[in-house]
Amino acid sequence: MSSAPGGRSGPSGPAGVAASTAEREPGRVFLGFSYALGVVLGAGLGLYGVFLVPDGPRPGGTLLSVGLLLALVGNAAAALLVRWLTGTRLGPATVLIGWMPVVLLLAASRPEGDLLLQASATAYAFLLLGGLSPIVVAVLGGARRGFTVLPPLR
Repeated sequence: MSSAPGGRSGPSGPAGVAASTAEREPGRVFLGFSYALGVVLGAGLGLYGVFLVPDGPRPGGTLLSVGLLLALVGNAAAALLVRWLTGTRLGPATVLIGWMPVVLLLAASRPEGDLLLQASATAYAFLLLGGLSPIVVAVLGGARRGFTVLPPLR
């Protein structure tokens, strides 16, 4: 292995590899905006989802909930986007961090008796699938950076 003056490795050595991976790392500001985007997307999806749970077509008298579809597909898509932007497993979890408080606040009954998310199979499926979809993306998706990156198999 050839060594450059000063004891550093050449471009083919470890210093060259570290320099090429450091160029591809996103900046802290970009990561901060990406994580904030995940929280905002999650809050927006939760807000729209709660209002759209009782809405949708009823073929044969069975409700096909738009809110349930939004919770499943929207949360997974937002989690995939944030994972792609950040490259970490924390990214998809930020969607859940924004989604869960909004949904739980809107699902709680008020003293006046108002309730947006009523106890039904569709509402429970909304809570379950909407909460699990970002977690599934975080667990099954590979991380490109961070503490969760495993070395490649040989």
